[in-house]
Order: sequence, then structure tokens, then C-alpha cells
Amino acid sequence: MMRHSHPSHPYPSSHYDDHMCLKPPLLLWVAALYLSRAITLPIAMAIGHFAGVDANAITLFRGFWSVDALIPSLIAAVILYTLCRRVPTAPKLVRWIWAHGQIFLAVSAVMDIALILIALIRQGISMINRCCRCPPPRSIYIFSCTYSPRDGFATRFPNFPLLCIQPTL
Repeated sequence: MMRHSHPSHPYPSSHYDDHMCLKPPLLLWVAALYLSRAITLPIAMAIGHFAGVDANAITLFRGFWSVDALIPSLIAAVILYTLCRRVPTAPKLVRWIWAHGQIFLAVSAVMDIALILIALIRQGISMINRCCRCPPPRSIYIFSCTYSPRDGFATRFPNFPLLCIQPTL
């Protein structure tokens, strides 16, 4: 008696792309955009300026930008780039970055947490007691999603569309 086994996918079919790889979740896009904010925010402000956004809104966005966040933002921007280049014809470097994307995202989140805590300590202990009794929640949440085995990013990074080589006649 021969049994037929069908591959079981832990996710519904809507979670897979045309190449049968898990789609990057929206939260991964949001995490990469948030952590790369020192790079993406000036671009968004420039687009807003040319689109006629109110100067008060541009000034408000300028308050969220910090030169200290450039290093974690560069690391996260690499993930943002690989998210955009996640196609079967992607070069080996993009595939290598994607395979190690979990580490890139975790390092960026940890650096972001450390830089925010250093800035809070510089402002004084009283500021920490008043405003933030715990480290920055967004970056901590992103870090925890990076290594969450079920619904986090841990299952998404090993999946990359395979290159299908067509035989030539």
C-alpha cells in the first residue's frame, strides 16, 4: 500500500508569492522603514516639500530625525533594499544579505535601542524616570519579532525565490 503525502505548508496559500516563497509580511516592511528612518525620513520630507505639504508638518518630521540614528538606519536600509530586490534573478549578494537578514535587523534594532537609551541618559535620570521607565518599545518589539519562531520574521528570511534556469534549445 503506497501512501501519498502532500507537502504541508504551515501558512495559508495567500501567504506565498508566485514563486512559492513566503511573502514578506507588512510588519517586516514597517520594521525596516522604521529602523531606516534616518535615511527614509529626509527623502519623505523632500517629497512632501515638493508636493506642497505644510511647513509645520515638515518641521514636525524634522524633530523625529537624528544624526545618531544613521548607523542603525544604514543597516536597516540594506534590508529595505533586499525587500525590494527579492526576485529570482537577484544577485548572490542580495541572496546572502537576505539569508542573514535576521541578524541585520536584530543588530539595527539593538543599536537603535542603545542609542535612544544613551540619549535619555545624557538628558538626565529624571527624564528617564518621567518619560520612559523602560527601553524604547518599538525597537524592542521589532527585536522580539526578529526571532519569534511562529509569526515573526524567523520563518520569512530563509525563503528566497529560486532562480529557474530555462533549458536552451
